[in-house]
Amino acid sequence: MQEPEGKKLTMDDVAKALGVSKTTVSRAVSGKGRIGEETRQRVKDYIAQHNYHPNAPEKAAESSHTCNIGVVLPPDLLSFDLLFFPKTLKGISEVAAKEEFDVLLTLADANDLSNLTRVVECRKVDGVLLLRTLRDDAVADLLKKSGLPFVAVGMSKDPQVCQVDHDHIEACRELTSILLMKGLKKIAVVAADMNDMRNQNRMEGFYRAHTELGLEPDRSLLFTQIDSQMLADRVTDTILMRGADCIIGADDRIAGQVLKKLEEEKVCIPQEIRLAAFSDSQLLKAAKPGVTAVRFHMEELGRTACRVLFQKIRGKEAAPVTKLSYEVSIRESTK
Repeated sequence: MQEPEGKKLTMDDVAKALGVSKTTVSRAVSGKGRIGEETRQRVKDYIAQHNYHPNAPEKAAESSHTCNIGVVLPPDLLSFDLLFFPKTLKGISEVAAKEEFDVLLTLADANDLSNLTRVVECRKVDGVLLLRTLRDDAVADLLKKSGLPFVAVGMSKDPQVCQVDHDHIEACRELTSILLMKGLKKIAVVAADMNDMRNQNRMEGFYRAHTELGLEPDRSLLFTQIDSQMLADRVTDTILMRGADCIIGADDRIAGQVLKKLEEEKVCIPQEIRLAAFSDSQLLKAAKPGVTAVRFHMEELGRTACRVLFQKIRGKEAAPVTKLSYEVSIRESTK
């Protein structure tokens, strides 16, 4: 390709001529980021042959471009949905790879912001995905102050935070309504940290289903802050003693713990008690009987959130809130 007459060659022109992305050209010119040595040399040879020199905006972009995105995980990530983080990260990684960006994982919560502070202050990333949102969110506050583009993978009460998540309220309202319309009146819920916005939204859906049907949930059957098998065992015993019709695990991990306890006690499902979950997993699907649950498409959640982040990194308009769909899978455990 010859340089267009009367027009200075741009990074777009170089990328188009070589059949590579602008990110690849930027990495070759700046020397930052990972690309193959053969590709790097091919770009260098081309720009030397055609006397390409970045214009001022392109130089500014090169100097600030890290070709990394950050992903913030909670230090206690094993206390949450078993599949959420690995599946969401897979979706994020797919999009980042297509954009020729690397993913930097960082652990942070309100008790320790040091790792994230270092990443932000040293400008090690071009944008950040926050994989857990809280009612009082110190991590989101830090990211807001940093000026870095960031997207919360989860709902936030802060309208200034760009958010991508499934519609947990509607999903859990729908599942609860189905159970109530089956004639189940004494439904127990076992949940973990209620500062987590996903748990808050799932419980909101549970309450809305009751309100819409003119019913009041039995609050003696609602248990929160359950973060171990030992606590799950204790509350399951209590629920059984109080004569519940059904137990809902607020996530797949807790539902699995309740299922384990019921199997140990030789409680027949669904004959003696029904079991459901506000988040599905292969374990619940493969259980005997299979457990009724809400299925969220976590890889697509990661892909969507990452695409929105790249929009923000490039200075484009991004929807403030994006809600993804879900499926309610009715299985033998509630029949």
